[in-house]
Amino acid sequence: MSCVFCCAGSILYAQDFKETDSLQRAVDSFSRMGLNRKAAFEQNYVDARLMNAKPEIRVNSYYKVAQAYVRSREYDDAFYNIMMALESWQKMENPIGIAKCYSVMAQVYLYKKDYKKAASYHRKALSLFRDNPHKKGEAATAKVIYADFFIDRGNYTEALKQLTDALDETRGNGFYNAPAYIKDKAGFCHTSLGRPRVAEKYYLEALEDLKKNPYVDTEMSIQRHLGELCLSLKDYGQAQSWLEKCISLRPADEDNEEYMLANKSMAKLYLAQGNYEQAYNYELEAVIADRELRDAVTLTSTDAVATKYDAEQLMLQNKLLETEAETKKIAAEQADSRKNAFLFFFIFAIIVLATVLLFLYFYFRQKRAITVNRNNELKQKLLLTQMNPHFIFNSVDTIQSLIYEDKNDEAVDYLSKFSELTLQILENSSLMYISLKEEINMTANYLVIQQLLYNHNFDFEITADDGIDTETTYIPPMLTQPFIENAVKHGLAEKKEGGMIYVRFYKKQRKLYFEVSDNGKGLTGETRKGHRSMATKITSERLNAVPGDIEVANIIENGVARGAVSRFAIPYKIKNKPA
Repeated sequence: MSCVFCCAGSILYAQDFKETDSLQRAVDSFSRMGLNRKAAFEQNYVDARLMNAKPEIRVNSYYKVAQAYVRSREYDDAFYNIMMALESWQKMENPIGIAKCYSVMAQVYLYKKDYKKAASYHRKALSLFRDNPHKKGEAATAKVIYADFFIDRGNYTEALKQLTDALDETRGNGFYNAPAYIKDKAGFCHTSLGRPRVAEKYYLEALEDLKKNPYVDTEMSIQRHLGELCLSLKDYGQAQSWLEKCISLRPADEDNEEYMLANKSMAKLYLAQGNYEQAYNYELEAVIADRELRDAVTLTSTDAVATKYDAEQLMLQNKLLETEAETKKIAAEQADSRKNAFLFFFIFAIIVLATVLLFLYFYFRQKRAITVNRNNELKQKLLLTQMNPHFIFNSVDTIQSLIYEDKNDEAVDYLSKFSELTLQILENSSLMYISLKEEINMTANYLVIQQLLYNHNFDFEITADDGIDTETTYIPPMLTQPFIENAVKHGLAEKKEGGMIYVRFYKKQRKLYFEVSDNGKGLTGETRKGHRSMATKITSERLNAVPGDIEVANIIENGVARGAVSRFAIPYKIKNKPA
């Protein structure tokens, strides 16, 4: 009988292992297709099925999860899984496993720009591999990752040394130790060292090697590098072909850095050809892709583990306190059970109070809904005020003139600022509050575009007084723009050169003030009236203030108007910096 049960258990285990092995092959396929987040998710599922497997099998699963998270730029989860793998390999006293973990940890610290720790873990990993020379494949992976460190630091000669050693030692079919990946990195180093033909040779060899061991991430990188190489040689047709191939390979539902960089290169290509409309479209797509990448990526390293532990402990303490409070409440109710009259009065008071609170709740909810609708209308008005077609067309026409004058670098700079300003205004118009730092950055971009439109006949200065933390101080977005526009348009109307716009944020009596001034001719009766009617109408509504709360005046020196100044108090909030 025991023999029957033993055989049945063996059959079930074999079937389960076969299913898990099939899932692992699917995970590897996702990695090759560039679906790194999906690969990491499915690898976790494989790991769960291997819960009762041998430790050496489980630890390899942790390591693969960590690698998938690194490639999808989710370094927080990568660090957690690599620490689990490191703990297991340390218990097994496996030096090769420990070295592999050190290499991944170095990648995480490199992303954090902690170069000292990254270099330390790289050296530890290579030292362990030198002590175990029979594992050349794993050593090659560590050297390739170390080469990434030198590339990030701009030391391409040392990076090439690591890549050459890795290429001699590997015939691997993984991701980092694949010949195609190594040759792509080597080609980039040769490009950076001014050897384009050598670089092209490496890139084309990498594409051939990729046919034997395909990875979408590597293929996109090679094609982007070839496109950028052709662009630097002014072979625009080949550059466009390679870059379009790279963009077309973007995996669905994946934030991809190669896609973002390829769009930036396409913008430069079209700008060099004088097609400013396409250049703007690709630059805007690159800005959006970059925002998605930065929003998706957070990194807290070891602090994340500690924070998670502290949060769990706090939740446990709160549950204990709630249980204790509930026990005391029951005891008090039992002790007061004979006081029926008081209890009846208490219940009646609760019912009345609940009725009043319910009435107030619905009253204020309705009032808030009306306010939200009103604010939405105001935001739409503000959008029309901020980005009118006249401003957009003037900006694009001026950028076009720079291109015709062969000022491509200046055109790229202004095109980038214009696309960033467009995206900032569209994003911030839907927010109630943004940081003062973001507001200052958006104002600076706006004034740079205005400088271009007005032939650089003015300079500007934006300051925030000492004691104001621009990262933690939050204000409603785009309150200041109408006043800055008026200062440029009306205040400096007759200035052909030497104009100056001063923007200042300062605190007075615990209030935050905005002030903009110019060195123009000042305001006459008509211009003062127009100045107030255009600039203060929407702002007064948003501030829920009367027009008198917004001060507009001339700057008088020796009885003569030397410019105009506008100032008003801005509502603000203080938010703590994220840990």
